[in-house]
Amino acid sequence: MSKTTTAVETYEITLEPSGKVITVKEGQTILDAAIRNGIQVAYGCRHGSCSACKCQVLEGDYEIMDRVSDYSLMSFEREEGFTLMCSTLVESDLVIEVEEEESDLPFFSVHDFEAEVVENKPYTHDIHMIKLKLQEPAEIPYGSGQFFEFDIPGLDDTRAYSVANKYQDGSLVEFHIKRVPNGQGSNYMCDLKAGDTVTGSGPYGSMQLRDRNKDLIFVAGGSGMAPIKSLVEEVFSDTFEKEAWFFYGARSKKDLYLAEEWMTLAEKYPNFHFIPALSQPDADDGWDGATGFIADVISSTLENMTNMDAYLCGPPIMIETACDALSKGGVKGTDISYDEF
Repeated sequence: MSKTTTAVETYEITLEPSGKVITVKEGQTILDAAIRNGIQVAYGCRHGSCSACKCQVLEGDYEIMDRVSDYSLMSFEREEGFTLMCSTLVESDLVIEVEEEESDLPFFSVHDFEAEVVENKPYTHDIHMIKLKLQEPAEIPYGSGQFFEFDIPGLDDTRAYSVANKYQDGSLVEFHIKRVPNGQGSNYMCDLKAGDTVTGSGPYGSMQLRDRNKDLIFVAGGSGMAPIKSLVEEVFSDTFEKEAWFFYGARSKKDLYLAEEWMTLAEKYPNFHFIPALSQPDADDGWDGATGFIADVISSTLENMTNMDAYLCGPPIMIETACDALSKGGVKGTDISYDEF
């Protein structure tokens, strides 16, 4: 008996003012179609929360997904035809107005993938290191600092996790995932066992290494270490003659991980400086390192940060306070890249 397949409806989206035309499938978001067609546009969370991917629909029919909050897209904006590309499904050919980005960063094509879990190792009481071996396709090139999205059984939305190692042909892909209480996505990922199969897509994100000829600042909190780890690996995979500082914030010593590896790297490369800080060390931690919030530690360590590039990943409050400290120290806003979770 022959297998019956159902044709998927496709539509065309015209991008103004460039006039470029891309194809979008029924059930595919505008943003996903744009990225897969090699169009570089601004985006962040990809789930309707940050509003970075806002555009205006000039012609055509579309549906805004329920996950978009009134804060991310105001009612008057909706009335004027504005929408978020990451959370908009197309119902006819569209004409949209969107600002395309000019970037010197390499573009990496997005792929749907299937991968086998090779290792799941707890790094702390709530952060797991998971290594995957890609099966289909066997290789997906990506830039250090980018992230992949994973399908979670029982959820319509995917969950995004940053890659924690530099890309190399045939190498395993590493992720650091924090288990969130009652978090369906993180608990699914943290409960995976060797031999299990996962699916998803990627790579996404624009937090990639921009300039290795400048002094660099890296800042992370919790599992936000993942993309910073891949970026540092990228920096020291080739000649690097400037200074690199990595500030890592944790609550107490039990939340700190890979410290010995970072110290070893600092011994190997005198121009790499690892500064861990605990905001609430336990009495029995025996901690003699930096204490307090990471933004304060940055300010007390580096007085002049002029002409430095910064890369950050962590919770929103850490990103906000650290960006403020970096700005006061002389780092330009255009020289700061971050992912928050």
